[in-house]
Amino acid sequence: MRILLVMVVVIVGILAVVIVPRLVAPAPAEPAAVARVTATPTPAPIALPTPSPTPTQKSEQHSLDDIVASTVSVYSVLVCSSLQEYSAVSIPQIVDRVLTQYPTTGLSDQSRQVMAQRVLAESAAKSCPDQGPRVAAGITQG
Repeated sequence: MRILLVMVVVIVGILAVVIVPRLVAPAPAEPAAVARVTATPTPAPIALPTPSPTPTQKSEQHSLDDIVASTVSVYSVLVCSSLQEYSAVSIPQIVDRVLTQYPTTGLSDQSRQVMAQRVLAESAAKSCPDQGPRVAAGITQG
């Protein structure tokens, strides 16, 4: 029992003396230590090829692809359950409802239409293949 008590006292002492002061405020570096570090010769920097600059704005097609991919990956099961729940509603009506409820920024109206159609088609292909023919026929119709 005494051994455990001694070990606890030693550990708390180490924490109090060594670790806690470093966490609160780091000790200033000694000038001699800095001189020793800078006295060591440093290797010459290696020239690395710089990557070509990328455009800061994505193209509309790239944005559309990103939106469709992320939506399908996250919501495909929910889309499929909604397709089954609203089996009496036509696909063009579903697309219109989606576009009025979920506005997307940065896309033209035509791209928004394509986005909704692609999300429905890709979600059906991924999570409910039985709804695929209905979605394909509805997209072709509307």
